[in-house]
Amino acid sequence: MVLLVTIFFILFGLTKAQEHSPCPDVLVYESRQDQENVWYGQILLSSPQPLSGVWIRILLDHRAELLGNSFGDASTEDNKDFLIKNKNYQLEANRDPVRIRFFVKYNAGGVIPRVKSIKLNGRPVCTTSSTETATTTERWYISNTKVTEPSRPVIQPTPSIIDSGNNDEEFYGGDLSPSRIKIIPTISSSIQGESCGTVKIPARPLITYGQSTTEGEWPWHAALYRSKGLDLQYICGGSLISPKHIITAAHCVTKPKTGVPVNPELLTVYLGKYNLIKPSSNVQDKTVKRITAHPEYNATYFHNDLAVLELDSPVQISDFVRSVCLWEEDSNLNSVVEKLGTVVGWGFDQTGTVTENLMQAKMPVVSTETCIFSNRDFFSRFTSTKTFCAGFRNGTSACTGDSGGGMVFPKTGTSGQNSVWQLRGVISLSAALQNANVVCDTSNYIVFTDVAKYLDWIRRAMRTS
Repeated sequence: MVLLVTIFFILFGLTKAQEHSPCPDVLVYESRQDQENVWYGQILLSSPQPLSGVWIRILLDHRAELLGNSFGDASTEDNKDFLIKNKNYQLEANRDPVRIRFFVKYNAGGVIPRVKSIKLNGRPVCTTSSTETATTTERWYISNTKVTEPSRPVIQPTPSIIDSGNNDEEFYGGDLSPSRIKIIPTISSSIQGESCGTVKIPARPLITYGQSTTEGEWPWHAALYRSKGLDLQYICGGSLISPKHIITAAHCVTKPKTGVPVNPELLTVYLGKYNLIKPSSNVQDKTVKRITAHPEYNATYFHNDLAVLELDSPVQISDFVRSVCLWEEDSNLNSVVEKLGTVVGWGFDQTGTVTENLMQAKMPVVSTETCIFSNRDFFSRFTSTKTFCAGFRNGTSACTGDSGGGMVFPKTGTSGQNSVWQLRGVISLSAALQNANVVCDTSNYIVFTDVAKYLDWIRRAMRTS
């Protein structure tokens, strides 16, 4: 008996360049202008015969950045040939069509990928033709991709970025942009040779929402200041990854819209710092010798938003100044999705007031598709295969932390006072900080640059500096 399967594709968000469908009986493109680089679709499956396990293969004519769907696991080797698989799904015969929603994200500056062919359980069901229908919302799965993130088109800069000329003093103003803070330089003495990721000061249990820390709880967290005349102004956070190296966000140490590093002599890094204003004998201050921003950093979309700073001299390892380990476990994002990572920084409270003391919070990592569909206009532009999102969207944890600060997890097999901490993410941006009128918007996630995707580059930057 010939298997009869009806598949309807409703594609939203395609430009007029994609009006001609390869399958006029089953596929139609509809044009929308609100998003340049994402189109959405829906598959409706029905059959007179039951199917035990469903495999849908979609072949595109050009590479896409991501393909997400509401039905099953999506995978690809080349970002053109996508396989959506749900081996446990039972497609019943002669029932109402099953709706499967999906999206395709692509480089808005390149060619829009078109559907070339579709196969259902190995059987070709679309090779040349177009139809139309409606929409739904379900759980989403993302494709596992091996393709390097392509470049992005240019959009207007966000309000938190200062327009830049050739003046080295004109660069990222910082998330907090407080009044100028005068710092009394102090140096602490201590021992050398301790391993990364360890904490000597007893840590307290964390709660979901942001809470204060004590000195030495997060000894790798760094405070970046820029000089303005005789004063210093706090701009970003960072993480100590070796006695001579800090990792932070590229947008913190480059000129806006150019990606060109600022003069390193304008930067001062403070390690062991707990209070933004009060001096402490546990603090070490270092000048910056060299700034190495990622060569593919996109100053518009904040892609590859990483930079490694070489300090002029090594820090002294102490109970209050220690390095964090780089990520050593599975680099697949699924390994941390729905797990709680820890973020620290001088963030904002519910009233929008800058916290003087270092704050900490646990927040869950969410899947890329969950992030995108929470605020499509924003996150579809700023997420990629090398970023991840985290947050509760309902508490002050979404406002704890500064650009450049890290998200850390304990290594597998370590816990409590014996935890060994490793760095998985660097805070890149949040929707809240892009709105000049909203300082703390707990309804949006935070975007992190995924450190696990850049380990080779980070180590090269450390070796060459």
